[in-house]
Amino acid sequence: MGRVAIVTGGTRGIGEAICQRLKKQGHTVIANYAGNEEKA
Repeated sequence: MGRVAIVTGGTRGIGEAICQRLKKQGHTVIANYAGNEEKA
């Protein structure tokens, strides 16, 4: 199994950018959200 990252607040702003960067680097990314199901 490769690296897995859990990003809180990962559906917008800085958290979203972090998720995108980690994904490009080959990580499996898990992001949570609070109130924006469409973005998640």
